[in-house]
Amino acid sequence: MTFTKLIIAGSTGYVADHALRAISASTRPKFDVTILTRADSGKVPSSASGAKIVSIDYSDHNALVRAVTGADAILSFISGPPSKVVDLLLLKAAQEAGVRRIFPSEYTLDVLHPKQVSLFTEGGDWPEDTSPVVTARKFLALADEEGPTSFTTLVPSAFIDAWLEGDFGSFHPLNHKVTVIDSGDHYFSGCSLPFLGAAIVAVLQMDEGKTKNRRIPIAELRMTMNQVAEAYDEVTGVTFERLRDTSQELIQQRNASLKAGNPFGALFVATHLGAFNGSGAGDLKDGLEFDGDGFFNVRRQTLMEIAVKALQNVGVA
Repeated sequence: MTFTKLIIAGSTGYVADHALRAISASTRPKFDVTILTRADSGKVPSSASGAKIVSIDYSDHNALVRAVTGADAILSFISGPPSKVVDLLLLKAAQEAGVRRIFPSEYTLDVLHPKQVSLFTEGGDWPEDTSPVVTARKFLALADEEGPTSFTTLVPSAFIDAWLEGDFGSFHPLNHKVTVIDSGDHYFSGCSLPFLGAAIVAVLQMDEGKTKNRRIPIAELRMTMNQVAEAYDEVTGVTFERLRDTSQELIQQRNASLKAGNPFGALFVATHLGAFNGSGAGDLKDGLEFDGDGFFNVRRQTLMEIAVKALQNVGVA
């Protein structure tokens, strides 16, 4: 069986916009989509053509159960810190309503990699609702509970096109700078956002037994931070300045954020470090083999192709 009747939570942000476009464009199957938007947001997604829009207060459990009843799957695209709380509220509602599958909003590096677990649990006081490890483990436990709802988590590592446009730090195309971590020679993997949107549709098309209670790595390409800098140099004809952060400096920044009562700042630093420090949490080599059981046929772009588009988008190339 495949999932065709979908509830989508979160309709704006990096993943939501591209996923909704891919879902709306699909004709085989044609998805029946209901989008949940916060009652106080006032936002209607431009990429939600044909979807039903339902305003919801995620803290109203009974209303949330009513909203998701009858769905095959819930896809959460809630972005940022609220995702940890909302995903668990969606899970509770899904279990009561008998929804077969939930896709939590964990579109990042492998947060359950042992070295990444250390980065997300050490260094100070991590409140439970800011810990991606706690949330990911709660979904992983569904495999042992044998309840009505199972999970599928897609793990794409870096949003490489957004990173190369300068959205998350490290790469600063407007200032012609790149800040590498340590040597800059550690490999990491990533996906462009259109690639990720297409991969989400492919997973929805796969036999649900093959994706049940699985964390699925997805990668479009592998590269190093130095290779990104070299691509910038080649595309622009300008030699970008290389700056450097060390792993130890970033760990100290994480610890300082926790001590100051800023766990979300610590989360950002720990994610940044784990993506590029060569630990393996951000280098999902297996994801390069992802083909969605034949349903995924999008060509993987090269670093140079993605760099050219990214630099054009920010007016540098």
